[in-house]
Amino acid sequence: MNFIKKSLMLALVVLSALVLNKRAYSAGDYGLSCTNTAYGVHLGESLYFQATSDAIQDVTAYGVYTGLDCAYSGGGRTNSSAIVGGEIARAAANAVIGAVSGRLSTAMSMNSDTAAHMSYSSNGNGIGMAANHIVGGLSLWTNVASTNFENDQTFSTVRADSNSFDGDASAFTVGLDKRFGNIVVGLAYTGFDTTIDTDVNGGKIEGEGETLGLYVGLDTGPLQISIGAGTGEYEFDTTRRDLGSDLTISASDITADITYYHLGLSGELNRGKLTFRPRASYRNFDLDMPAFTDLVPDDNNTLTGSSHGTAFVTTSTTANEAISGKTYSSDMSEAGLSIALATGSKLVPFFDVAYVSEDTTAAAYQVEVTADATSADLDASAPDGYITYGGGLILNLQSKLSGYLSVMETTNREDFSETTLSGSLRLRF
Repeated sequence: MNFIKKSLMLALVVLSALVLNKRAYSAGDYGLSCTNTAYGVHLGESLYFQATSDAIQDVTAYGVYTGLDCAYSGGGRTNSSAIVGGEIARAAANAVIGAVSGRLSTAMSMNSDTAAHMSYSSNGNGIGMAANHIVGGLSLWTNVASTNFENDQTFSTVRADSNSFDGDASAFTVGLDKRFGNIVVGLAYTGFDTTIDTDVNGGKIEGEGETLGLYVGLDTGPLQISIGAGTGEYEFDTTRRDLGSDLTISASDITADITYYHLGLSGELNRGKLTFRPRASYRNFDLDMPAFTDLVPDDNNTLTGSSHGTAFVTTSTTANEAISGKTYSSDMSEAGLSIALATGSKLVPFFDVAYVSEDTTAAAYQVEVTADATSADLDASAPDGYITYGGGLILNLQSKLSGYLSVMETTNREDFSETTLSGSLRLRF
């Protein structure tokens, strides 16, 4: 009986110390990290505090000390890479491969007598400046792309999973190619960067890097065929909120390997003032994220009490979290049509529409430590396909200078919207 009383007294002393040490900004009641080594939810249903040789066992069920958010949240305790890794692969594919596809479309039609009497490419990811036939048939070209995208799935609380995020991405491509009869062979370098804010974990993932790829275009007359592949590396930094201590969990300098390939088929048809350019293409982009460690900051809690008349002071620590490696992929098959109208002026309007069948790695959340009473958890959005549409103006000031302005929208993708603004100049030598 005396032992039970002393054990209960020790438990009360520890609990009092925790209450006195809590901080106003903490998410949990006592400011303890979700991975606190004394009371973290990872310890299981029996939570231990090893103050002396006597251990207090079965003090409480999951999450009372660290906070119920730690026990009941799946998405909230997930690194952002698992939530939006597939979206990064998709955005990079559209930027990197879109630049090359736009260049090949222009290169393959530059000698054709279109209704607008000029070559054009309605690449929704942006088209840049091309300097053709610099030395011995060599062409130098550049491409700029910028896009804003978001997932507007409902976000209500960290205990209800959500795919909600807001992101942007940009890319700059420079390429060099040469025409051999009806074949174009080239090399393209692309710098890419992206930032995505994820709501459910209060986090952010930032990435930047480079890819280098080869491409080949073949003009058979009625049809143009293109193929290409490349590789590279992206560096990522991630942050998210510790739902127990409200401090920032982080990981940096995560190097992911990139591989991609693509192929396309297009044609061109002139009818009066109209030029029609149907196309079909396939693109694959893989982002191979390695295993890494989320660094969990110390929650700075010191626990004091006594056991059998002996005072003790114990500083609790936090455990870092291991994040498994994973490959995030985006596979897209596209069927589209561009229409340009010759107006007899220096401005040539065009319209573009396409449907993309998509298979992109969806968001994945950690398994909750224990089931909560709510049924409001949301499944990740299904990235199964989308439609792009938009248009713009081709500006032809003189024989050596032309420009391109466009606005493209992505729609019909679950909980997702995207706007791409493109502007360019093409300079011919």
